[in-house]
Amino acid sequence: MNPEVAAKQWNLDGIIKRVSRGRINSTFLVGGTHVLQRINGGIFPDPQALLRNAEKIAAVADELIVQHLPSKHGEPCWSDQDGEVWRVYAHVPSRNFDALPDSLLNPAGTIFGDLLSRLRTFDGELETSIPGFHDIHSYLGQLDAVRALGEADRELEYVDFRRERVVDSKDNTQIIHGDCKVNNLLFDPSTDKAIKVVDLDTLMRGSASWDFGDLIRSISAGTEASTLEAHVSDARVGEVVRGFLSAYGPITEVEEYAAAPAHMSFMLGTRFLTDHFDGDRYFGVTRPGENLERAQAQFALAKQFDGSVERLREVISQFMD
Repeated sequence: MNPEVAAKQWNLDGIIKRVSRGRINSTFLVGGTHVLQRINGGIFPDPQALLRNAEKIAAVADELIVQHLPSKHGEPCWSDQDGEVWRVYAHVPSRNFDALPDSLLNPAGTIFGDLLSRLRTFDGELETSIPGFHDIHSYLGQLDAVRALGEADRELEYVDFRRERVVDSKDNTQIIHGDCKVNNLLFDPSTDKAIKVVDLDTLMRGSASWDFGDLIRSISAGTEASTLEAHVSDARVGEVVRGFLSAYGPITEVEEYAAAPAHMSFMLGTRFLTDHFDGDRYFGVTRPGENLERAQAQFALAKQFDGSVERLREVISQFMD
């Protein structure tokens, strides 16, 4: 991996600093003016499909997203001699958070609701970026295939209990973001306004309740690394719901939306646990056992959300009145 060589394909100069917080791609700031990113080809079988998808949805959501820039050869990306694919964005002066302060909860809900409202008007077709993404049954099957490779009896016992409560979505037809967590938002440097949604790599057809549930999960998870940070606050959730519904509009499947945060927490926990057993090959780690800790944190959230479905249903109904 050579970001210096990649940067030259866009005629970029200046100090290159790795800034990635993500677990999948590698991201660098070049000269303080541009963002250079290496797309993880091991996760995304067709990296250029991600760029084509982003270009398509710009027709309905251009002002809410950050588009990639063409290389000096006029191409949307560049492949190095090792087959690694790189892309570049203009750097947007902004603030970004792993855990949101209370003042930014409503703006976070509003911009994701706005994005999803726009995406449901998109009537084109997108390419599949990750086959089976958000397919809980596929993830449970993957866990079953590797569960004998490690020891996590308490977590596996919970998975076997919770999998019986999985309910499939009734409407998977609209385009969704697919990764609605708070660190995929950029906020104005001096105000509380959310200005951009980033990381469009998982655009797909699905249920808007998945994005809604993932956002609620994300604002409750802290840094997602510890069960001590996993806490469901009715007040914080209410602020996100209020912002989301103000932009997205009324929803009909209230029960599905109320159950979505628990569903998304359980699914992500299952993925972390699978990766822990499978040698940490998907999510990047900094130490052994980190994916197990992440799984434990998500399962702690899922339990809390399962216990608060009725309260969330009431909150959703309250802000639709």
